[in-house]
Amino acid sequence: MSLVYLELFITDVLPYIAGVIFIVGTLNRIINWAKAPVPLKIPTTCAQQKSLPFIRRTWEDRLDSPYTMWETIGRMILEVFLFRSLFRNMRYWLDKQKGVDTRWLWLFALMFHYSMLIILLRHLRFFTNPIPGFLGLINKLDGQVVFVPPLYITGILALVALFWLWARRILCSRERNISYPADHLILALLAGILITGNLMRYIFKVDLYAVKEVALGIVSFHPVGAAVVNQIGWIFFVHLSFVCVTIAYLPFSKIMHFAGVFFSPTRNMPNDNRAHVHVNPWNPPYHGITWQEYYEMYKDQLDEIAENGYKVKPEV
Repeated sequence: MSLVYLELFITDVLPYIAGVIFIVGTLNRIINWAKAPVPLKIPTTCAQQKSLPFIRRTWEDRLDSPYTMWETIGRMILEVFLFRSLFRNMRYWLDKQKGVDTRWLWLFALMFHYSMLIILLRHLRFFTNPIPGFLGLINKLDGQVVFVPPLYITGILALVALFWLWARRILCSRERNISYPADHLILALLAGILITGNLMRYIFKVDLYAVKEVALGIVSFHPVGAAVVNQIGWIFFVHLSFVCVTIAYLPFSKIMHFAGVFFSPTRNMPNDNRAHVHVNPWNPPYHGITWQEYYEMYKDQLDEIAENGYKVKPEV
């Protein structure tokens, strides 16, 4: 009986607790980022800045060193969807006098993120009724029907990419020294989600109809009862527990970079220092005075200057 109560807690209570923590925590982080002052204009770039007319700028310069709002938007699009700054990642050791390409990090990061995106889209079929038509196309492109059940490529790629990124943090001395326990914790949670998800699909049997009833009950705020929960295998509750803990932990982890990138002054600011003055919000407010106030303050000195033949008048 106690096991049934635990299962009902995981399906009927834990998702809402995780959702509230995620929403409140994410909004808190976003509000704090939006309120944070930007004292300096610090767009990170290595391209040609807009300068004199005879200095040519290519389209790559426009996207890497944006001058206008639209060029900045283009740079952000490349950053969000193609990880532009990560693709430019290069290391250089002066003692070896050669560049060492480290774009493997970009490749596996791109593989992991897009695989997770497709996995999330595939899971929409559990939360929607009727199922949107585009999900059938995604399943057809992602699933290899030569296997029974069909093998989802993204489920394997996401797991491979995740373990490569994790191995990089463990085996590479530089990354190991700058990694905190929290960095390994979020990777362990993601690994738990992917491993249990693949086990649930290919090894342990789960009643998918009951799983969909649980999912629809969560999004419609009508949790299911023990009769439905008892039909689902134990691996589903382990998988759902990993998902809920990860969702609740997201606002406190580095995974919040999915929202933080839009508030990063190194990315979202145009590189127009030569044309526009960036006002430091930390500077104290400046209150000027009128000419009449200035004249009253220095009336004797100004009258003496005027008596010597100089014209004393305000500049226009």
